[in-house]
Order: sequence, then C-alpha cells, then structure tokens
Amino acid sequence: MAGGKGSEIWLIVLLVVVAAVFGVMSFSKDKSPVKASVQDVLAEKAQPSGIKPAHTEADQAAVAAVKPSSSVVMAPQVLSSKESFAVQVYSFKDKARAESALEKLKAKGYKAYIMVSDLGARGVWYRVRAGSYVTEDEARAALETITADFKSGIIVTE
Repeated sequence: MAGGKGSEIWLIVLLVVVAAVFGVMSFSKDKSPVKASVQDVLAEKAQPSGIKPAHTEADQAAVAAVKPSSSVVMAPQVLSSKESFAVQVYSFKDKARAESALEKLKAKGYKAYIMVSDLGARGVWYRVRAGSYVTEDEARAALETITADFKSGIIVTE
C-alpha cells in the first residue's frame, strides 16, 4: 500500500498547485494598466465630478482686495483666573426629581442650585449642585458633610 499513499500525496500537491494557478489568474484579470498620472488622480479627488467650487478665483481676489476702513480695538478685559468648585449631589433626567432634591438640600442649609445640561442625543440632564467654593479643600469639607446627609456627591469645577 506504499504506492497508494504516495499517489494520494501527489494528488493533493496537484490540487494545491491548480488552486494556486486559478487564484493568481483571477487576480490578474482585475488588474488594468495604470493610465492616469498621480496629478490626475489628485486633481480628480480634489474636484469630484458634479461639485462646483463655492467661489471662483475672481470672487476670492475681490474679497482679498477689501480692506477694513478702520481697526477695531477692544478694551482689555480682566478675566478671573480663579476656579470655583461645587459639589454635584445628583443628576436627573426628570426635572421634578431634581427640584425635589434641590429643596431637600436647601432645607439642610446648603446654597444649592440646578445646572441644566443638554447632552444632545443623551437628552437634557438636571444636575443638582451645592455651593460655590473658592478652594478645593472647602469643597472637600462640604462633600464630607453632604455625603453624610445624602449618600451621594462629587466635586466639580464651575
């Protein structure tokens, strides 16, 4: 039976070779010679067919030629570099729940407010916050007492 095993191996090798030849032939049929230069391809990508530029070169030159009649100078503005902190106790999608939580915080003596955040597809959220603390240490102290009363809270910057 040694001759039988040898013929099986040759048959397998023949099938692999035939499959490889057909694979190479199928890829070579899809290839066409390159007729366009790199510049042609880039120009085609930059100006897709059917799309016109918004402004012609003449329009752009006319806009560039316009000079403002006078310069606008704004007074210097003093921007506060101080960052303030708050404790966000809750965040609800339901406005009524947020208002209820706000009243509970105020009843405990906290300077509380609601910040409305529109998160697009995630919806509008009503964030119940306490305080406006100048330092992070003040916010941490407030956080400790708030979490003792309400079991919730994180420090946020305003």
